[in-house]
Amino acid sequence: MKIKRFVAGSMREAIRMVREEQGADAVILSNRRVAEGIEVVSATDYDAALMQVATRRETPAAAPEPAPEQPPQTRAASAAAKKDKAAVAKPAPPVARPAPAALPTPPAPEIQQLRRELGGMRRMLEEQVAHIAWRDLADRQPERMAALRAMTDLGLDAGLAREIVDELPGDADRDRARFLPLGLLVRRLPPTPRDPILEGGTIALIGPTGVGKTTTIAKLAARFAARHGTRDLALVTTDHYRVGAQEQLFTYGRLLGVPVQTASSGEQLRAALARLADRKLVLIDTAGLAPRDARLGAQFAELRAAHRPVRNWLVLSATTQAADQQDILRRFAPAGLDGCVLTKLDEAARIGGVLSAVIRHRLAVQYICDGQRVPQDLHSARADQLVLRAMQLARSNPARVHDSTLALQFGAAHAGV
Repeated sequence: MKIKRFVAGSMREAIRMVREEQGADAVILSNRRVAEGIEVVSATDYDAALMQVATRRETPAAAPEPAPEQPPQTRAASAAAKKDKAAVAKPAPPVARPAPAALPTPPAPEIQQLRRELGGMRRMLEEQVAHIAWRDLADRQPERMAALRAMTDLGLDAGLAREIVDELPGDADRDRARFLPLGLLVRRLPPTPRDPILEGGTIALIGPTGVGKTTTIAKLAARFAARHGTRDLALVTTDHYRVGAQEQLFTYGRLLGVPVQTASSGEQLRAALARLADRKLVLIDTAGLAPRDARLGAQFAELRAAHRPVRNWLVLSATTQAADQQDILRRFAPAGLDGCVLTKLDEAARIGGVLSAVIRHRLAVQYICDGQRVPQDLHSARADQLVLRAMQLARSNPARVHDSTLALQFGAAHAGV
């Protein structure tokens, strides 16, 4: 075990010194305030040392090397000499030497228990460090702590909230610390053109089941028809798994007065798009598949087989948990995403999770949907309006996070600095 003492002006600086000199596996053994600031005592190789002591054995003595081979004449002379010597001197009995003692090897359950105890000790120390760092931030920079709490209240993930707060200038007063993070959040959202559906093209809506792809298709089609009419518009469905989904799209097509075609394979999709080559906008409704569905790759292959530029927009529900949003974006990324549409904002208590996901994956939000009405509940996505919506939801649905939870989140985000 290697123990070292560090002294720094703040807990954050002390932790950085420990990480730079002793690495990410270092463990904080103690900390206290001193005249120079914060004193931290840390150690490395603590678990490796204990495991080595627990499993160490004494190495057995090396066996004597065999004597070199002798020629027959030499062996005969040597045997005769030994025989004459044995006749004169009485042989003494050999002295038995005790075998070297070996330390017992701990059984596997005891090693596992030792590892669990070491892991629990490390987690406890990390939690203590996180709480100390949080208190240090509260004492030394209360404005930054308030900004971090505000970003967390929006539902942003801890890492993104910390990154935004770290961009605040050191001399930021209370008012700047309150409003500047919102502007920094707006800047992080990828930009998107105004009303991109009016540009036309071939657009496929993909995503998990139940996020509202078919209804969103109808809203986009109605928005385009209101500006350009229905002559240059057509719909295609590739959802051959659910008959109800096709019937729903056919119903929307009849109401809008636009043709709807079906395609159950890449070849059929290519043929359908060839027949609709004179249409300015073609919207493709795909089957909703779970992120881990084995058919997901086949769906992407069908879209690539169209032999025509297709923009893929991922439809995300704002009610989905943040961790699931990240998983969805990873699984659908191989399709080649050109943007996303956020749905069910009227049902969400927080939208910080989905905003964190699209920021992390740098995916532009094309439209947002906040109801079932066609086309009234479809709106162009603007970064400032999305952040304002996040603020309004946080105010109308207060859910203050406890300081202990914030301290752990702060510590986890801090560890990646």
